[in-house]
This record gives sequence, structure tokens and C-alpha cells, in this order.
Amino acid sequence: MSTHEKEQGLPSLPPEASAALSALRDERPSPHLEYRLHMALQSAEAARSAPRAKSPAEFRERAKNAVHHPANRGLLSVALVSLLVLLVVHVDGWEDSLEVKSETMPLRHVSLRIPGDGAGWLELPWTHGVHSGEPATVRFDAPAELNFHRHADSLPSLQLLSCDAGRCIHQFTADTGEGATPLRVRIDKPGRYEFHLSHASDSRQVQERFVVLAEH
Repeated sequence: MSTHEKEQGLPSLPPEASAALSALRDERPSPHLEYRLHMALQSAEAARSAPRAKSPAEFRERAKNAVHHPANRGLLSVALVSLLVLLVVHVDGWEDSLEVKSETMPLRHVSLRIPGDGAGWLELPWTHGVHSGEPATVRFDAPAELNFHRHADSLPSLQLLSCDAGRCIHQFTADTGEGATPLRVRIDKPGRYEFHLSHASDSRQVQERFVVLAEH
């Protein structure tokens, strides 16, 4: 067990995992990479119950080869830390982390009619009700061309975390329940737009995806 793990009171990790965590402290991954790895971990969790075509021995051999491949070591270290963040959501103790419920909502399609003389405003129907009125930390992945940050400066604690490959990730604090913070997006051109939304409170963590078709 490393000194850091002893200080935090965490269970000991295998040598390979400890080495990966040490490497991550030097790499300092970007928030965009952390977010995408987080989404990948959510997908992997949803697929855990899928039938396995390979025997346990074959699976272990293929996993071992993947772990030792040089191209995968950096991503593995970030993924390990992302997984630990998902597990240790409460700072009160390791056991309390089991109370956090994480889920992925089905893809939803939304239509928007843009007026002929200007932009249209769309309020995304995000599932804030699952948080039972608790404040939620929201991460919103949107097309960079929409310039969401510029038109949403009224959102509490709004931050622009990163932009990459034509998309930007924004973070803010939102009220939930009856007085929920509206998530409004300004769209001024027809087209197909995709949004990824992650919101978490002390008891729930939810991933949502919206595809918006905007037309005149």
C-alpha cells in the first residue's frame, strides 16, 4: 500500500494499479479526457451483464496483453483514477460510496422550430427529478459552434472546462426538483445537434444524451 492510500484510508491496490496511479500524477490528463473516460466506464458498467464468449483463461490472457501494450498504459492509468472517483463519491468513508446510484438514460430525440427572423431557444428536458431537490453538479458536452458558454452566463458557477474536436464541456451547479435550473440552448442554424449531459448529487449520478433536429 502506498503512503497516499494509507493517508486516505483506501484499500490496498495491486502493484500494477499503484504504478498506474503514480504515472497519472505526472501525466495530469485534461478534463476532456477524464470526461470521455468516465463515459466509457459508464458504458462498460452497463455491458457487464452481457454474455461472455471467451473462457476466463482466454479473457485473462487478452486483458494481460492489452494492459502491457505501450499505447494503452497512459489511458489505463487515467481510467483507474476515474474508476476510483466513481467509487469514492462520499468523503465520509469507503462504505458510504456504495449508496451512490449511477444510471444511463435512453437516447432522446428533440425537435426545434427556428423562427425565420432569428435564433430559437430550446429547453432540454433533463432528468433533474431523480435528485429529489438536492443540488447537482452538471457537466454539459455541446457543439462548440453553439457558443453555449456565452449565452448561459446566468448559470451558477459556470465554467468552461475544455474544448476539443469541435465540442466543448461546460460545468455548473444546478437546482433540481420543482425549482430546477432550466437548461436552455440557443440554436440559430438548421441542423442536427448532439448533447451529452452528466449530472450528479450526493445520491445519484445520471448520464443523458440528446439529439436535436432544428428546422426553419
